[in-house]
Amino acid sequence: MTKSNIDSHNKTFAIFLLPLMALIAPFLVFPIEMVLPYPYIVEEIIKSLLIINVVKLPSKKIQIFIGICLGVFFAVSETVLYSFNFFMLTSIIPLIERLFLTSLLHALTIVVMILSNFINKKLLPLGVILAMIIHYFYNLLAL
Repeated sequence: MTKSNIDSHNKTFAIFLLPLMALIAPFLVFPIEMVLPYPYIVEEIIKSLLIINVVKLPSKKIQIFIGICLGVFFAVSETVLYSFNFFMLTSIIPLIERLFLTSLLHALTIVVMILSNFINKKLLPLGVILAMIIHYFYNLLAL
């Protein structure tokens, strides 16, 4: 495969398959979180696996854009998962608030991981740890 074919393949993968994976991920993560009740660790590790493919894209703008989209898709899917408890709610407002806040959280943590990679590719694990810390404090404050 030539370099242009590889770049084209990476773009196709990022544009079509990564968003689908971000939508599916919360449903796969949920059973793991039942056994390992540390969502800030489990979710950020799963998102970092998606980011490993995003940072292969040639343009930093595209990396950030795709990353934000992945964070929002992850949050939407996670909110759908939690909406199964909708009947216990007296209003739809908490569900809308949750969607808005978790979209910001997941987009932010993905951008943190991508930005750490911009500085140095070896800093991605540090970006994942920082994302875990942000997610941990969000969970403390949001609950």
